[in-house]
Amino acid sequence: MVSTTRPGAPWALYRLHAPHVRGCLLLTPAAADDDPTAPRARAADVIFDPAPQPGLGPLGVRPFAVNSIALTGPLLLNADDPSTVHPLRAGRTGHPEPMPPRTRQHARAVIAAVLEHWRKRSDREELHRAAHRRAVLLHLSRYRGQIDRRRQVLEHARIAMAETGQRIAVLQDALHTADQTSPHLEPCP
Repeated sequence: MVSTTRPGAPWALYRLHAPHVRGCLLLTPAAADDDPTAPRARAADVIFDPAPQPGLGPLGVRPFAVNSIALTGPLLLNADDPSTVHPLRAGRTGHPEPMPPRTRQHARAVIAAVLEHWRKRSDREELHRAAHRRAVLLHLSRYRGQIDRRRQVLEHARIAMAETGQRIAVLQDALHTADQTSPHLEPCP
């Protein structure tokens, strides 16, 4: 097992090569996806991705497989509780499904070993800071986009209110004019 990180990146890439075990796992503090302005709603503290995306540059990543069965993910895990590990594979329909029992046990043992290494990392605090920074930037961008869209909605509403106010004024003038020019009817005797 070899782990790789990049300065300022919120993840650790684990390369595994052993009998019946091949590929890469990407572990990221769950804070990387959490909204820093919202209360934390889950106990999981690590995002476990057995199929890292090629966007990691020239790291040569390949999906994680046990007994030639590729795991699917990402999964949210509690790094302090390996019993939360429920590895899945991509089913024939493309939806995740359970792995065969022996392969699942083997995968859980390998993942538990990776999580043990993760818990002992000396740079976990740096990874958590990088994850928090990533989450802040992600949500800052998201909320700025929301406020821009809401400003546009407000501007459209302001314009629509002004147009409706003008129509009301025209109709009130027309009613006033109609009242003054209409003949007055005498009450019936």
